[in-house]
Amino acid sequence: MSAAQRMFCVYVRMMKVHWAILLEYRGDTFFYMLGSVISPLVTLAVWLTISENGAIGSYSQQDFILYFLAVLFVSRLAAHWEPWELEERMRDGSLSNYLLRPSAYFHWRFAENLVYKLFYGVLMVAAWALCWPFFEVVRIPLEPGFLAVFCSSVLLAVMIRYMMGFCLSLLAFWTTRMMAIFNLVMLADQFISGRIAPYALLPEWVQQVSSYLPFYWTMGFPVDVITGKISGGDVWFGLGVQAFWQVLFIVLYFWMWNRGMKKYSAVGG
Repeated sequence: MSAAQRMFCVYVRMMKVHWAILLEYRGDTFFYMLGSVISPLVTLAVWLTISENGAIGSYSQQDFILYFLAVLFVSRLAAHWEPWELEERMRDGSLSNYLLRPSAYFHWRFAENLVYKLFYGVLMVAAWALCWPFFEVVRIPLEPGFLAVFCSSVLLAVMIRYMMGFCLSLLAFWTTRMMAIFNLVMLADQFISGRIAPYALLPEWVQQVSSYLPFYWTMGFPVDVITGKISGGDVWFGLGVQAFWQVLFIVLYFWMWNRGMKKYSAVGG
Protein backbone atom coordinates (compact mmCIF):
# COMPACT_ATOMS: atom_id res chain seq x y z
CA MET A 1 0.00 0.00 0.00
CA SER A 2 1.42 3.38 -1.04
CA ALA A 3 1.77 6.36 1.33
CA ALA A 4 -1.13 8.10 -0.43
CA GLN A 5 -3.38 5.05 0.03
CA ARG A 6 -2.44 4.79 3.72
CA MET A 7 -3.19 8.48 4.23
CA PHE A 8 -6.53 8.06 2.44
CA CYS A 9 -7.44 5.20 4.80
CA VAL A 10 -6.41 7.30 7.81
CA TYR A 11 -8.62 10.16 6.64
CA VAL A 12 -11.57 7.82 6.08
CA ARG A 13 -11.30 6.51 9.66
CA MET A 14 -10.90 10.00 11.11
CA MET A 15 -13.88 11.31 9.16
CA LYS A 16 -16.03 8.40 10.37
CA VAL A 17 -15.19 9.37 13.95
CA HIS A 18 -15.95 13.06 13.35
CA TRP A 19 -19.18 12.20 11.54
CA ALA A 20 -20.29 10.22 14.60
CA ILE A 21 -19.43 13.22 16.81
CA LEU A 22 -21.39 15.55 14.52
CA LEU A 23 -24.46 13.31 14.77
CA GLU A 24 -24.07 13.07 18.54
CA TYR A 25 -24.09 16.86 18.84
CA ARG A 26 -26.61 17.48 16.04
CA GLY A 27 -28.49 20.03 18.17
CA ASP A 28 -25.35 22.16 18.52
CA THR A 29 -24.67 21.80 14.81
CA PHE A 30 -28.19 22.92 13.91
CA PHE A 31 -28.13 26.03 16.10
CA TYR A 32 -24.59 26.89 15.01
CA MET A 33 -25.67 26.77 11.37
CA LEU A 34 -28.85 28.70 12.09
CA GLY A 35 -26.88 31.43 13.88
CA SER A 36 -24.46 31.77 10.98
CA VAL A 37 -27.32 32.72 8.66
CA ILE A 38 -28.29 35.79 10.66
CA SER A 39 -25.36 38.08 9.88
CA PRO A 40 -25.54 37.84 6.04
CA LEU A 41 -29.33 38.24 6.10
CA VAL A 42 -29.19 41.31 8.35
CA THR A 43 -26.52 42.86 6.12
CA LEU A 44 -28.65 42.04 3.07
CA ALA A 45 -31.67 43.74 4.66
CA VAL A 46 -29.61 46.91 5.21
CA TRP A 47 -28.44 47.00 1.57
CA LEU A 48 -31.98 46.33 0.27
CA THR A 49 -33.21 49.31 2.28
CA ILE A 50 -30.41 51.54 1.00
CA SER A 51 -31.05 50.52 -2.63
CA GLU A 52 -34.83 50.98 -2.54
CA ASN A 53 -34.63 54.07 -4.73
CA GLY A 54 -32.31 52.61 -7.34
CA ALA A 55 -29.11 50.72 -8.00
CA ILE A 56 -25.95 51.52 -6.06
CA GLY A 57 -23.02 51.36 -8.39
CA SER A 58 -23.51 48.25 -10.49
CA TYR A 59 -25.65 46.56 -7.83
CA SER A 60 -29.45 46.38 -8.07
CA GLN A 61 -31.57 44.81 -5.34
CA GLN A 62 -31.46 41.50 -7.25
CA ASP A 63 -27.67 41.70 -7.33
CA PHE A 64 -27.51 42.31 -3.58
CA ILE A 65 -29.72 39.28 -2.91
CA LEU A 66 -27.51 36.98 -5.01
CA TYR A 67 -24.37 38.55 -3.55
CA PHE A 68 -25.26 37.89 0.09
CA LEU A 69 -26.62 34.43 -0.66
CA ALA A 70 -23.20 33.72 -2.16
CA VAL A 71 -21.54 35.23 0.93
CA LEU A 72 -23.60 32.88 3.09
CA PHE A 73 -22.59 29.91 0.92
CA VAL A 74 -18.86 30.68 0.93
CA SER A 75 -18.69 31.73 4.59
CA ARG A 76 -20.31 28.48 5.74
CA LEU A 77 -17.88 26.39 3.72
CA ALA A 78 -14.93 28.49 4.91
CA ALA A 79 -15.87 28.37 8.59
CA HIS A 80 -13.35 26.86 11.02
CA TRP A 81 -12.62 26.96 14.72
CA GLU A 82 -8.94 26.04 14.90
CA PRO A 83 -7.78 28.96 17.13
CA TRP A 84 -10.30 28.08 19.85
CA GLU A 85 -9.43 24.37 19.64
CA LEU A 86 -5.67 24.75 19.73
CA GLU A 87 -5.69 27.34 22.49
CA GLU A 88 -7.87 25.10 24.65
CA ARG A 89 -5.68 22.04 23.98
CA MET A 90 -2.53 23.96 24.84
CA ARG A 91 -4.08 25.37 27.99
CA ASP A 92 -5.23 22.00 29.36
CA GLY A 93 -2.27 20.06 27.96
CA SER A 94 -4.38 17.68 25.86
CA LEU A 95 -2.38 18.60 22.75
CA SER A 96 0.29 16.22 24.07
CA ASN A 97 -2.05 13.25 23.49
CA TYR A 98 -2.32 14.10 19.79
CA LEU A 99 1.43 14.47 19.42
CA LEU A 100 1.86 10.80 20.36
CA ARG A 101 -0.39 9.60 17.53
CA PRO A 102 1.11 8.25 14.28
CA SER A 103 -0.56 10.95 12.15
CA ALA A 104 -0.01 14.68 12.57
CA TYR A 105 -2.39 16.78 14.66
CA PHE A 106 -3.16 18.81 11.52
CA HIS A 107 -4.73 15.77 9.80
CA TRP A 108 -7.02 15.11 12.76
CA ARG A 109 -8.24 18.71 12.74
CA PHE A 110 -8.52 18.92 8.95
CA ALA A 111 -10.55 15.69 8.81
CA GLU A 112 -13.03 17.15 11.30
CA ASN A 113 -13.35 20.40 9.35
CA LEU A 114 -13.76 18.43 6.12
CA VAL A 115 -16.72 16.51 7.56
CA TYR A 116 -18.48 19.74 8.54
CA LYS A 117 -17.74 21.35 5.16
CA LEU A 118 -19.19 18.36 3.29
CA PHE A 119 -22.24 18.33 5.57
CA TYR A 120 -22.91 22.06 5.16
CA GLY A 121 -22.10 21.91 1.44
CA VAL A 122 -24.65 19.19 0.74
CA LEU A 123 -27.33 21.02 2.74
CA MET A 124 -26.72 24.35 0.99
CA VAL A 125 -26.59 22.88 -2.52
CA ALA A 126 -29.86 21.05 -1.79
CA ALA A 127 -31.45 24.28 -0.52
CA TRP A 128 -30.20 26.18 -3.60
CA ALA A 129 -31.66 23.45 -5.88
CA LEU A 130 -35.03 23.63 -4.12
CA CYS A 131 -35.16 27.42 -4.61
CA TRP A 132 -34.10 27.19 -8.29
CA PRO A 133 -37.60 26.69 -9.85
CA PHE A 134 -39.22 29.43 -7.75
CA PHE A 135 -36.66 32.27 -7.52
CA GLU A 136 -34.95 33.62 -10.63
CA VAL A 137 -32.26 35.34 -8.57
CA VAL A 138 -30.58 32.03 -7.65
CA ARG A 139 -30.26 30.86 -11.26
CA ILE A 140 -26.56 31.13 -11.90
CA PRO A 141 -25.02 29.90 -15.20
CA LEU A 142 -24.56 26.14 -15.43
CA GLU A 143 -22.01 26.05 -18.24
CA PRO A 144 -19.17 23.60 -17.45
CA GLY A 145 -16.54 26.34 -17.81
CA PHE A 146 -18.28 28.63 -15.34
CA LEU A 147 -18.88 25.80 -12.86
CA ALA A 148 -15.21 24.78 -13.06
CA VAL A 149 -14.04 28.33 -12.32
CA PHE A 150 -16.68 28.78 -9.62
CA CYS A 151 -15.73 25.53 -7.85
CA SER A 152 -12.00 26.31 -8.13
CA SER A 153 -12.38 29.79 -6.64
CA VAL A 154 -14.52 28.50 -3.76
CA LEU A 155 -12.21 25.55 -3.07
CA LEU A 156 -9.12 27.76 -3.00
CA ALA A 157 -10.89 30.34 -0.83
CA VAL A 158 -11.90 27.66 1.67
CA MET A 159 -8.39 26.23 1.80
CA ILE A 160 -6.71 29.63 2.17
CA ARG A 161 -9.01 30.59 5.04
CA TYR A 162 -8.43 27.28 6.80
CA MET A 163 -4.65 27.47 6.49
CA MET A 164 -4.63 31.15 7.48
CA GLY A 165 -6.67 30.34 10.58
CA PHE A 166 -4.45 27.37 11.43
CA CYS A 167 -1.31 29.48 11.10
CA LEU A 168 -2.82 32.16 13.34
CA SER A 169 -3.71 29.51 15.91
CA LEU A 170 -0.05 28.39 15.96
CA LEU A 171 0.83 31.76 17.48
CA ALA A 172 -0.34 30.12 20.71
CA PHE A 173 3.11 28.49 20.85
CA TRP A 174 4.60 31.93 21.50
CA THR A 175 1.85 33.92 23.24
CA THR A 176 -1.08 33.30 25.55
CA ARG A 177 -2.89 36.21 23.87
CA MET A 178 -3.28 34.47 20.54
CA MET A 179 -7.07 34.90 20.54
CA ALA A 180 -6.69 38.67 20.89
CA ILE A 181 -4.54 38.71 17.75
CA PHE A 182 -6.95 36.40 15.94
CA ASN A 183 -9.96 38.55 16.84
CA LEU A 184 -8.15 41.67 15.60
CA VAL A 185 -7.40 39.97 12.28
CA MET A 186 -11.01 38.81 11.95
CA LEU A 187 -12.23 42.34 12.63
CA ALA A 188 -10.23 43.56 9.63
CA ASP A 189 -11.57 40.60 7.67
CA GLN A 190 -15.17 41.65 8.37
CA PHE A 191 -14.69 45.04 6.70
CA ILE A 192 -12.43 44.33 3.74
CA SER A 193 -13.16 40.75 2.72
CA GLY A 194 -16.55 41.55 1.20
CA ARG A 195 -18.73 40.27 4.03
CA ILE A 196 -20.33 43.64 4.77
CA ALA A 197 -20.13 45.35 1.39
CA PRO A 198 -19.21 44.25 -2.13
CA TYR A 199 -15.59 44.92 -3.02
CA ALA A 200 -16.62 47.25 -5.88
CA LEU A 201 -18.47 49.54 -3.43
CA LEU A 202 -15.52 49.97 -1.07
CA PRO A 203 -13.43 53.16 -1.32
CA GLU A 204 -10.67 52.91 -3.89
CA TRP A 205 -7.87 53.09 -1.33
CA VAL A 206 -9.47 50.23 0.63
CA GLN A 207 -9.65 48.16 -2.56
CA GLN A 208 -5.96 48.79 -3.20
CA VAL A 209 -4.96 47.80 0.34
CA SER A 210 -7.24 44.76 0.27
CA SER A 211 -5.76 43.49 -3.00
CA TYR A 212 -2.44 42.94 -1.20
CA LEU A 213 -4.01 41.05 1.72
CA PRO A 214 -5.55 37.55 1.73
CA PHE A 215 -9.03 38.52 2.97
CA TYR A 216 -10.71 39.51 -0.34
CA TRP A 217 -9.42 36.35 -2.02
CA THR A 218 -11.12 34.18 0.62
CA MET A 219 -14.54 35.78 0.35
CA GLY A 220 -15.13 38.66 -2.06
CA PHE A 221 -13.36 37.07 -5.02
CA PRO A 222 -15.31 33.77 -5.15
CA VAL A 223 -18.52 35.71 -4.49
CA ASP A 224 -17.73 38.06 -7.39
CA VAL A 225 -17.14 34.99 -9.58
CA ILE A 226 -20.47 33.45 -8.56
CA THR A 227 -22.37 36.70 -9.15
CA GLY A 228 -20.64 37.31 -12.50
CA LYS A 229 -19.13 40.66 -11.45
CA ILE A 230 -15.72 39.66 -12.78
CA SER A 231 -14.83 37.60 -15.82
CA GLY A 232 -12.14 36.88 -18.38
CA GLY A 233 -8.56 37.70 -17.44
CA ASP A 234 -9.53 39.03 -14.01
CA VAL A 235 -10.78 35.57 -13.03
CA TRP A 236 -7.54 33.85 -14.05
CA PHE A 237 -5.50 36.52 -12.29
CA GLY A 238 -7.58 36.02 -9.15
CA LEU A 239 -7.13 32.25 -9.25
CA GLY A 240 -3.40 32.80 -9.55
CA VAL A 241 -3.40 35.10 -6.51
CA GLN A 242 -5.40 32.52 -4.57
CA ALA A 243 -2.87 29.81 -5.48
CA PHE A 244 -0.06 32.08 -4.29
CA TRP A 245 -1.70 32.65 -0.88
CA GLN A 246 -2.44 28.94 -0.50
CA VAL A 247 1.19 27.95 -1.11
CA LEU A 248 2.40 30.74 1.18
CA PHE A 249 0.23 29.60 4.09
CA ILE A 250 1.21 25.94 3.63
CA VAL A 251 4.89 26.88 3.81
CA LEU A 252 4.18 29.13 6.79
CA TYR A 253 2.34 26.27 8.56
CA PHE A 254 5.33 23.92 8.33
CA TRP A 255 7.73 26.67 9.44
CA MET A 256 5.61 27.67 12.44
CA TRP A 257 4.75 24.11 13.50
CA ASN A 258 8.37 22.91 13.46
CA ARG A 259 9.57 25.90 15.47
CA GLY A 260 6.54 25.90 17.75
CA MET A 261 7.17 22.28 18.72
CA LYS A 262 10.55 23.30 20.12
CA LYS A 263 8.83 25.77 22.46
CA TYR A 264 5.78 23.71 23.40
CA SER A 265 5.32 22.62 26.99
CA ALA A 266 2.02 21.32 28.36
CA VAL A 267 0.52 23.31 31.22
CA GLY A 268 -2.37 21.12 32.33
CA GLY A 269 -3.61 17.63 31.43
